[in-house]
Amino acid sequence: MRHAMKLGAWSPLLTLFGGTPSRSYVEVAPDSVTFRFGAFVARIPLADVSGASRAHWPLLGGIGWRIGPGAVGLIGSLQNVVEVTLRQPHRVRVMGIPVKARRVFVSLEDPEAFLADLAAARGSPQELRA
Repeated sequence: MRHAMKLGAWSPLLTLFGGTPSRSYVEVAPDSVTFRFGAFVARIPLADVSGASRAHWPLLGGIGWRIGPGAVGLIGSLQNVVEVTLRQPHRVRVMGIPVKARRVFVSLEDPEAFLADLAAARGSPQELRA
């Protein structure tokens, strides 16, 4: 199932860099989770997801495509952020910069629906926790 990213007030600026509503989502499939935000695309095998939960993204963390030690932020809004943790680091490219990410933060329109779909895909009846 596809889950729309929450883009918020910064969406006109994000659109300039490809962060349009049609290219900003997280998709849960039976075998993988795909993160898409403009040109950024990362497909993570479902078996590599170790947990997911609601998270806080600080104002100073910024909006847009963000990188940090072991983490990637796909942030269109400071609200409704979810953190997905991975069993092992995955190599991804953020605006051309290679990053080994063990955590992916993403702002979503409906984080609870995403967490429920992810838990169901993994065969867990409850919300995932990191």
